[in-house]
Amino acid sequence: MATIPIPQTVHIHELAESDAIDLLKFERANKSFFEKWVPARTEDYFELESLKEIIRELVMDEDHFFLVRNEEYQLIGRINLRAAGASTDGGAELGYRIGEAFGGKGFAKASTLALIQHLKAEGGPSSLIAFAAVNNPASSSVLKACGFQQDATGTKSVQLNDQTLTLHKYTRLLEA
Repeated sequence: MATIPIPQTVHIHELAESDAIDLLKFERANKSFFEKWVPARTEDYFELESLKEIIRELVMDEDHFFLVRNEEYQLIGRINLRAAGASTDGGAELGYRIGEAFGGKGFAKASTLALIQHLKAEGGPSSLIAFAAVNNPASSSVLKACGFQQDATGTKSVQLNDQTLTLHKYTRLLEA
């Protein structure tokens, strides 16, 4: 799959086994930061051979996993689509994580817009959903800036680090 440039800001490409070393470095460098927002990864995720096997399995999955790189082609984040093929309404769930050193610089927005552009060009799902924790207003702002609307009836709660987090649901239709 070709790399998709978005106004000289980010490039996204689907995860491949050849990305394992870069991904391992990225995940190790951001482990503590990410664990503030999402459940911790299993320890085998931080061992190269195990990670390669995980990537091989992910590549075969119906979900889609992309890496985000900056203009210098440095790995700065990930963006994923889950249940892209299994959703009954033709939709998929979007998730992303941007490395701590790159937060607040517009990369999450650029990555999300790049993926939306890619999905429109490739004939992807008809809609996207995403969830943002109420204690993470930056994520909500990114989703709104990318055309997502908050679904007032769509909240869910999750446990993270012995705390209950409330997540707001956001939706976005993808017109052709």
